[in-house]
Amino acid sequence: MGFTLTESIVLVVIIGIFAALSAPSFLGWLNQKKVDDALAKIEGAIKETQREAIKRSQNCTVTIPKGADQTITGNCLITGNRQIKNVTIYYDHPSPRDMAFNFKGLYIPPGTTLWVSIPNSSVQPKCLAISTGIGLMRTGNYDVGAGKCIRP
Repeated sequence: MGFTLTESIVLVVIIGIFAALSAPSFLGWLNQKKVDDALAKIEGAIKETQREAIKRSQNCTVTIPKGADQTITGNCLITGNRQIKNVTIYYDHPSPRDMAFNFKGLYIPPGTTLWVSIPNSSVQPKCLAISTGIGLMRTGNYDVGAGKCIRP
């Protein structure tokens, strides 16, 4: 018992058609996961800096540069710097953006909204908005046309 050559060719053609149809959506999903992962790394670095500022009772700073394939650095990142690859970081301030937290965990510079995306792709940009003062953070989808962070 086995397959004939014709049956094998038909099976390979059917599998090829399904692969061709599913590849674009799989690549879109993969790119969206890259954006989500990059935003999680950025948010984690900022929260770690805020926690360490409170724990050490000193000012702590995290630096987030604009552009593609950047490294997030900070004087209180105990788990080390964060490599952000395959996505681009944007914000409306001069680069690099230093974010400082004092011993109470209060955010010292004015509020910031930054967003990450993959240029020239259909992936929805994700954003992180940090409030002035207490340093509360929220994430959402970035509306490029309106220039603001909206809830998903």
